[in-house]
Amino acid sequence: MRFVILFVISSVLTSAVSVAGNHASTPQWSSNSSSNSSGKSSGTISPKDCLPIAEASKHVRKQACITGTVIRVEQGSHGVTFLDFCLEYRTCPFTVVVFPGDMKKVGDVRQLQGRVVAIQGRIEEYEDRAEIILRHPQQLGESAKLLNAMPKDYDVEKQGHFSAGSFRAAKVKTKHTVQGAAMTPVDPEEP
Repeated sequence: MRFVILFVISSVLTSAVSVAGNHASTPQWSSNSSSNSSGKSSGTISPKDCLPIAEASKHVRKQACITGTVIRVEQGSHGVTFLDFCLEYRTCPFTVVVFPGDMKKVGDVRQLQGRVVAIQGRIEEYEDRAEIILRHPQQLGESAKLLNAMPKDYDVEKQGHFSAGSFRAAKVKTKHTVQGAAMTPVDPEEP
């Protein structure tokens, strides 16, 4: 009985030390420690080791790797960017979301359009569709090499326009009226 208790305590301590040692330095989705659906380490994220987009909804609230061809990169409201994997995004079972605050960290995801990508992360459900929120380029594995950094003056709120974000006063439109020739006042009491 003592042996079993010591073995369990030893196993728990060993796994706690290894998790604590890796937690701060390497994210779960690091390309150095990815795994396929069978749990075997593969070294890098590869599309052949990932699930197709049609199976993403079966793995909601779990860490997984999903692969598919990015059909379109769309800019939504308030600077949110979507990677669509179907022609009709409303009926597509999976999407990738990049929030404006993460865009500079991730890079220019517009360069992924038309490419097969493998993305790793926690699958969430939003409006009856599975999605992964892209927060770090490491989630893309090998596809991250395709991304250039976003320009320093890129303004996601302006949806693709470049500005330093400085305030520009609105142009004031003035209405010009045409006046006749100047008239001198005539005082009726003057002789």
